Amino acid sequence: MRIATCTETRLVIEHRPRSLMLLLAALAGVALVLATDLAIGGSGWAVVFFAAGLALAVLVHEDFRAHTTVTLDRETGKASILWLDGAGVTHRTLPLSQVTKAGVQTIRSHDGPPIRRTVLTTPERSYPLTRDFLSAPAPERVAHRINDWLSGKSA
Repeated sequence: MRIATCTETRLVIEHRPRSLMLLLAALAGVALVLATDLAIGGSGWAVVFFAAGLALAVLVHEDFRAHTTVTLDRETGKASILWLDGAGVTHRTLPLSQVTKAGVQTIRSHDGPPIRRTVLTTPERSYPLTRDFLSAPAPERVAHRINDWLSGKSA
């Protein structure tokens, strides 16, 4: 997650998960190299690795489009969350006046580090800004920046 724009009247946050895409691309490349090597050697396993490489390449293509854009705008009085991913386009708009703060939603596991995501909180409920949970410190940093912006401390 990164702050794309931060002015007195507008805060725009973008999340473009690229680590999964890069991992899938690397695996696709390895599978295709193995498929080529096996095909040159005349092995029937080349078809399996070629199919795996193509399937991974398709997943990279789908993941490349995935992103989230969150816009808090004092001029329009709206907070909007736009998700674009494999599930399609989802857009949620909230009155900015109902957003009381930003927080962090955490999931803890007994066998790994906690994972988090930033949420906007209203009196009724919390709205996640991303569909992904992250193990990095970005959710806390973004929540802090949103809270600063909401309290009038911009840029």
